[in-house]
Amino acid sequence: MSKAIGLVEYKTISSGMTATDILVKTADVNILQAGTVCPGKFYTLIEGEVSAVQAAVDAAKKAIPDKLIDDFVLGNPDQSIFNAIWGTTTVE
Repeated sequence: MSKAIGLVEYKTISSGMTATDILVKTADVNILQAGTVCPGKFYTLIEGEVSAVQAAVDAAKKAIPDKLIDDFVLGNPDQSIFNAIWGTTTVE
């Protein structure tokens, strides 16, 4: 099983919330984080299988292209990235 993380960032909160809805309804992905970056901008970070994350991000980009700021899909990241995102990293 190959894991991936993906992110989309939108210019408005409403378009970001709509994109988040599209992300989770398009493929079997989980939301890791979602929220505002600064006043008015909204991001959503997801994880799942590489193909599912890519399909979800592509669907969100296609649905609301005019409000999209940026997006990415990172396939096969090191497991420590997930621990850092969830705040469960042990510092030794």
